[in-house]
Amino acid sequence: MIKKVMAACAIASAAVLGLAVPASADVRSSPDCQNSAGYQTLVTPRAAVIATNNVVVGEVQLCRQGDLYFAFVLFDQAMTASQYAQAYLVRYDQGVPVGTVTCDSSGGNGKVLPGQRRCWTPNLNGQAARYTFVASADKHSSHTGALLASGNTGLPAR
Repeated sequence: MIKKVMAACAIASAAVLGLAVPASADVRSSPDCQNSAGYQTLVTPRAAVIATNNVVVGEVQLCRQGDLYFAFVLFDQAMTASQYAQAYLVRYDQGVPVGTVTCDSSGGNGKVLPGQRRCWTPNLNGQAARYTFVASADKHSSHTGALLASGNTGLPAR
């Protein structure tokens, strides 16, 4: 236990001082990267969800649970009565998109509704090395359907 605490402190100190951090520190268990099974592994750096006025309003994350991948979005503030949000996970097979799921898909927890801040998609199998993934999220006006904010994790990642 003491060794684990000391290792975590060393990595945190290195990051604060701007020193090189081991690659294993990039893929970590995140308290935000969660689904119905609990906290999972963050695969890529969190991506900002940016409003049309260039203000960051949340984060979208590509997450992993073993060989299963999912998208998770967490907003800074709960949706108002006139807003909703959705996260998306796109699976690529050798660079070609072959499937998309949302928080509303079977196995997800449903889109982000008024009073809520987060949602996750169902898991997609990523066991084959040829599969890569992109997570994205959008925030909309429920009255007009206008896009209020969006963000994605960028190029397909594993």
